[in-house]
Amino acid sequence: MSPAAKKPWRRAFIEITDACNLSCSFCPAFFLRPPQPKGGVNPADIAPPGRSFMSAELFERIAAQAAPLAEMVSLHVLGEPFMHPRLPELLGICSRLGLKVNLVTNGVLLDKFGPGLFGEKCLRQFSFSLRALAGLPAETRKGHLARLARFALEKPGGLITAFRLRGEKWEPFVAETKAELQRLLPGAREGGGGEWMELAPGAFLNYGRMFNWPGESGPPREEGCLGLRHHFAVLCSGLVVPCCADYSGEMAVGDAAREPLAGILGSPRAAALRGAIAGKTPRPPLCLNCGFIR
Repeated sequence: MSPAAKKPWRRAFIEITDACNLSCSFCPAFFLRPPQPKGGVNPADIAPPGRSFMSAELFERIAAQAAPLAEMVSLHVLGEPFMHPRLPELLGICSRLGLKVNLVTNGVLLDKFGPGLFGEKCLRQFSFSLRALAGLPAETRKGHLARLARFALEKPGGLITAFRLRGEKWEPFVAETKAELQRLLPGAREGGGGEWMELAPGAFLNYGRMFNWPGESGPPREEGCLGLRHHFAVLCSGLVVPCCADYSGEMAVGDAAREPLAGILGSPRAAALRGAIAGKTPRPPLCLNCGFIR
């Protein structure tokens, strides 16, 4: 594939760890809902129990295979990437492979590895999940917001900063967080009819509603989604799943620790699941009440 050729997927999610420094009430955990495979690969057969960190060796192998397949790599499914002790090394691998990386983080550990981390040439976007700060004491939360605001002003040129704020706009946490960011960044201005805000050059606040995770109660979903068409995900165990909502690997179509990634994504199993997720055939049980697409 030539460098200018369009790649088959817009985004690949690679989960480098499922460990996190926070315990958010809205975030699911592996132990709360044991994997129940529905005709796919059984995670219990191939995923080492209790594994929390993807090795640098496995990451490099998967990242190298994802490079010709996806336009962007997001280090995200569950977990906080700054918890990975070898994060600088992993980003160095991405830079060497010529990947474009979106680093999704709660921002609390932003300074753990020093400012040199932010200069990695692979980095295209930092996405800060502000909802993760909701459970922190108010003064602690303000301190973290102040640090993130400084980052928005001091970040390297060309690096996009996306502040993601989930919840209803009238909700106290959402309203207070927005007001605090406006105070810290007085040049902020509304955009898109109030649907987003430009906080500083290259830094944006994006709103979104809370959603129910697959497997939770909720109304049946009628629309299909873009799993395995627009994006795919690789869990820290190596399991390949259609999206970041399948955090426990229930719909895994293969194991990238053992099989070539392109072969997994091009397999009849992946094709069948792609059609089911899109609504061309009966949807998988896990997808029926997933609220993310809403």
